[in-house]
Amino acid sequence: MAIHAKSNGWLIGGKIIEETPTSWIFQAMDEKRPKVIAKNDPKSQVFDGDSALDDAESWQQANRNSRRGYRKSKDIVTARG
Repeated sequence: MAIHAKSNGWLIGGKIIEETPTSWIFQAMDEKRPKVIAKNDPKSQVFDGDSALDDAESWQQANRNSRRGYRKSKDIVTARG
């Protein structure tokens, strides 16, 4: 089983139908048609194998950590009247 992980926290189970150098063709369990997922997409990755779930969760956590601190609270200016 393969897992399509998205940076928003979604984990979608399915299988890889085909893999090319630039993309995966992924068939989700609950969809009729497969989707093409680009390997260079920063918001989506596909993981396959025995450690797919662990790898997907690690990727999501690393992705979340890299976005933290993008806009710090001291950068936000509020107007008080």
